[in-house]
Amino acid sequence: MPQSLVHEFLDQRSQGNKVGHSLKKAVFQAQRPDFDVGEVSDGKEPFKLWKVRMRGDHDDEPSDWWFASTAVPILAATLGPMANVLSIGALVSYWRQDMSDPAHPGQLLAQPLGTPYRDPRWCYWVNVVSLIAGFVGNLFLLLNFTQRVRYLISLPFSIILWFFACFLLIGDLLAMHIHAAPVGPTQIYSGGFWYGIAAACMYLILTALLMCNLLGFIRGHYPRHFELTEDQRTLIVQTMLFFIWLAGGAGVYSRLEGWRFIDALYYVDVTVLTVGFGDLYPSENAGRALLIPYSVTGIIMLGLVIGAIFKSVQEIGEKNIVRQHYEKQRASAKDKTVRSSLEMERKEIELELARERAQMKQAARPSARSTATGRVLTFALENRSRKDSVSNSMANGRPPLTRQNTMQRRVQKQQKIILLKEEKERFQAMRGIQKKSEAWRAWYRLTVTLTIFGIFWCVGAVFFWQAETATLGQNYWQSIYFCWVSLLSIGYGDFSPKTGAGRCFFFIWSLIAVPTMTILASDLTSTVVAFFNHWSNTVADFTVLPSSGLWRTFSYHWPKNFLKLPRWLKTAAEEEDAASQYAGKITALPSMARTVDTMRSGSTQTSKDEALAAGLVRADLDTIASQHGRDVQHCPDANALARQLALAIRRTATDLQLEKPREYTYEEWVEFTRLIRFSALGGPSAALQEDEDEGMIEWDWIGEDSPMMAQQTEPQFVLDRLCESLVRYMKRNPAKGEFAETLKEKGEDALKLKGGTRLDEEEGNEFDALTLTGSLRSANGNAKSGEKELNIGGLGPLHEHDDEHGDHGIQPIARKQA
Repeated sequence: MPQSLVHEFLDQRSQGNKVGHSLKKAVFQAQRPDFDVGEVSDGKEPFKLWKVRMRGDHDDEPSDWWFASTAVPILAATLGPMANVLSIGALVSYWRQDMSDPAHPGQLLAQPLGTPYRDPRWCYWVNVVSLIAGFVGNLFLLLNFTQRVRYLISLPFSIILWFFACFLLIGDLLAMHIHAAPVGPTQIYSGGFWYGIAAACMYLILTALLMCNLLGFIRGHYPRHFELTEDQRTLIVQTMLFFIWLAGGAGVYSRLEGWRFIDALYYVDVTVLTVGFGDLYPSENAGRALLIPYSVTGIIMLGLVIGAIFKSVQEIGEKNIVRQHYEKQRASAKDKTVRSSLEMERKEIELELARERAQMKQAARPSARSTATGRVLTFALENRSRKDSVSNSMANGRPPLTRQNTMQRRVQKQQKIILLKEEKERFQAMRGIQKKSEAWRAWYRLTVTLTIFGIFWCVGAVFFWQAETATLGQNYWQSIYFCWVSLLSIGYGDFSPKTGAGRCFFFIWSLIAVPTMTILASDLTSTVVAFFNHWSNTVADFTVLPSSGLWRTFSYHWPKNFLKLPRWLKTAAEEEDAASQYAGKITALPSMARTVDTMRSGSTQTSKDEALAAGLVRADLDTIASQHGRDVQHCPDANALARQLALAIRRTATDLQLEKPREYTYEEWVEFTRLIRFSALGGPSAALQEDEDEGMIEWDWIGEDSPMMAQQTEPQFVLDRLCESLVRYMKRNPAKGEFAETLKEKGEDALKLKGGTRLDEEEGNEFDALTLTGSLRSANGNAKSGEKELNIGGLGPLHEHDDEHGDHGIQPIARKQA
């Protein structure tokens, strides 16, 4: 047991004398304990509302409040240009209009046909100041993103300026409603008035969002800079350019067609979103000619913005929601398991200390009149052989690297098999957590997107219902129909917004709802559509498009339904394939192909280890334990390790080319770990000593350092560490100049496979017991086509010279003649 744990336990014991005496009186004599409850704490810092702890720019502490630190800046950057466009619409449009029909006195015109009349001068100049404040606030936010202005300067300025713009607009709207309101029923507020309300609301939302971000920084939840990726910064720039394109196009069409700016803004929005209600369309030739380049460019920009939004949302969700769920599931599984007797002792100490704290809290209560009880948690090893084997290893120390008798080696081999089985159970448990987390991620994203889409659909229908009911008599269900037609960009044109309030809300609602619809379609593709494709392919395999060998495979899985498979169902090709697989034929990846004859001729132990490193054979736990025993008895040859590292690197590099990321089996991970272990800084002897103490795996599969918790794919993770191992190995074993000259002269002939060592002769033909794979193609994806198949017999050691045990002049393995 580590000394720190013992000292911690003894310190807690020595400091608890007074507490224990008081606890005894409280339990047995019903007296109030004479210690303060505050002395017994659970280690959590109490919440303080006004805590100030501002962190620096380069801070290694973990960050929380991910929504305030990441999502808020993105929302502010995308909604800021929209607020500026809304403010422009409020500035350039009159806020009141006359609905009287000059041709028919006593009748009222439709709202789009009303005649606007001039607003007071004070209303105009207040709008100008508000627009300038909004633009400058957005500029400071952009300078903050580009790190041109410090965070503590730019962010407060953006908050103050946006709040000032909101305050001016609200004051202007209230003054207009109080002092210069339109006189009904012939006069009403125009769309410009509603654009002013929308701009004020948008500035208020932006101010609240940035204040949340500033509050999180002041409380020390993240450093003083926006943690944005390159895709998120691209989204900010593309969004700004997109709104500039919309506002510029609205200005051009308002001049060409004689429309009001807010009507032209509604027209370009409907055009770029490909809805096309048909209530507004260009009637001039110049406007029609301009539509072709303008619409194409706008649709492309919209697609770029939607793609950037999708990537940003996926990245934020993957980093802050999915990874947290994955970590929570891993921690929950880890708390229920222990790996060794050392962890067992650690948990016993932690639980005893937790029980004492719980009892002290229980006794500190005034109502305590009986024996303080607490919930006692017990942890037990499911397999005591693991604990016994680890305890014996710690007590006896590492066995010397000397020859042992056969019985001792067999006992150690059996113990190692038990250890590997327990590690494999943890590996399989973590793989199960990984699969469940992937399924949870897909359905969680679909659920969230469906919820947001439903809110936009149903709640948006409420706004359109209230805005259009006075003009068109539109009810709620007609508004539901209109929203659905708009979201799917069908645009029949039987319903379209006619009022100023309806068109203003449609401009905001459509630009937010359409990206949501795109994300929903992507989530449906990865869940419901994928399930439907799998189901339809399965039905087709059994009906109209039967696949080869399907019924034979089905009969093997369900033998009760097929008591005896008729021999005539087996084709000659299938029989030949079955016979070749039984004989040990290997079909490797295209860049790692090797014939059966070559594999059979490689009967030395060096060839066996190289075949394992190259992934040409599939070893079971017994083979891995035997290999570990040989490593303990005989330190592996340095040249052989270099060859095995090179083969493993080429194997993982090939796996990177698969369309779907490869997931390695437990036995493959053990082989990779073996190669990484022997390149440790202390050399093979130190690696073997560490392996005897800690086990054959350098990490805990359910621990925080598990490779399955890495951000990389498994081939990337393995390839990085194999390359690092090769670099460390070459530094420890530099190549001789003689080998470099030989390599220049002979080329690939200097890299041929060599014969085995003395250990190979001792082991004999044990290689025949290895289980050869029928195919090493990944179960999760197929290798890309078009790659030339190579014979791995051309790969050999990195040194032409003899091994330590000295087999001289051995030629490459020759292919047997048929």
